Amino acid sequence: MRDKFRSRLKRLQRSGELGPARPAAGPLNRELPGELFLFPGEERLGQTASGCCYLRDLSFPLERRHGDYTLKESLDLRGSDLALPARDRSLPAIDPDRFLFLDVETTGLAGGTGTWVFLIGLGWRANGSFRIRQYFLRHPAEEEAMLSHFAAFADPFSGLITFNGKAFDLPLIQTRQLLRRTAQTAPREHLDLLICARSLWNERFPSRRLSYLEEALLGFRRQDDIPGGEIPAVYFNYLRRGETALLRKVFEHNLYDILSMAGLLGRVASTVASEKPAHPAECYSLGRLYQEAGHIEKAQHYYRQVMGSAESGLEEKAHSQLALLCKKQGQWAEAVSLWQGLARRGGNNLDAYVELAKYYEHRARDYPAALHWSSRALEQASRRGDIPSSSPVHPAALRHRINRLTRKISRDQLKVTE
Repeated sequence: MRDKFRSRLKRLQRSGELGPARPAAGPLNRELPGELFLFPGEERLGQTASGCCYLRDLSFPLERRHGDYTLKESLDLRGSDLALPARDRSLPAIDPDRFLFLDVETTGLAGGTGTWVFLIGLGWRANGSFRIRQYFLRHPAEEEAMLSHFAAFADPFSGLITFNGKAFDLPLIQTRQLLRRTAQTAPREHLDLLICARSLWNERFPSRRLSYLEEALLGFRRQDDIPGGEIPAVYFNYLRRGETALLRKVFEHNLYDILSMAGLLGRVASTVASEKPAHPAECYSLGRLYQEAGHIEKAQHYYRQVMGSAESGLEEKAHSQLALLCKKQGQWAEAVSLWQGLARRGGNNLDAYVELAKYYEHRARDYPAALHWSSRALEQASRRGDIPSSSPVHPAALRHRINRLTRKISRDQLKVTE
């Protein structure tokens, strides 16, 4: 890891993006601006070898509700295999006492060396409460101190829990640490809840944004929240003109992001642990996840729960996947029944026609039945112009199958007459 960052550092120096090393900036020669005392009793200065930095500490009882759930309910992860929705088989069991929630506010969404992290929000469970810390960059000269203090605090934790943190939050922090030549934050484990959300709810919701999911899944609706796109301007107005009127809203926005991540973690955990999820789309998504992981029986268990749901498109996809798994398991009676059910739905299920044709030709040796399904497939495929030439449901492939079956039927009939 150190060699990787050293290589990036040299590359930035060669390109001119990073100038020569400068002495570490000491603490500013002023006290906290009086107007920045927005949270009496919660804010203080953290001391480092590079100077001081601003931080705010809060503590919430685990009985606090965030939407429909208490923090205690959200952080109860018993029986949950979070490596499954995270698509990370190396991920160990998540212990909320050893993992740190992380969310940042920045001067832009582009990333790169020109983007600053000016607010780092952290959340963790400790001593029967949920703690939140927010680091705020009062002035660019304090960046090294803020990054160093954060790195030292985060280091003892086993890993991070973020929302899109693998692609944005953590790489941006690491870039700033690289530029400031401070200790690198390199968590041993990292659970990205956006990956989990896409794994579980792509089929159910039109959006996987945190603001959408917190309403749809947690029953939490923000009041008078500042839009994320306006946050960089608030910070720049603070730096240029000392305006602090909207800073409180930025802190609150970051605070709600952390609380919503805790709630979302609980919903991910409870969905994965459920034998009978409440929504057919969650059943289908779990079926897909277990199928990808090679747990065939578990995948079948969840696919079967989609059968008979009111969402016909989802049911068809579950039918199709379940039939293929039954085929792999040699459960031919159920596979044939599923393919026949798909075929009765109409011409959008050409694969079901072909699977029936293959079954009757190669396993049942019922060539007339195989010819029947091949002919039906050709009838439907001929009406479509979007089928790749390499597909087994392309008209040319189907005609080849029909010709072969016709020859087999003729040969069998000849044997009978002889």
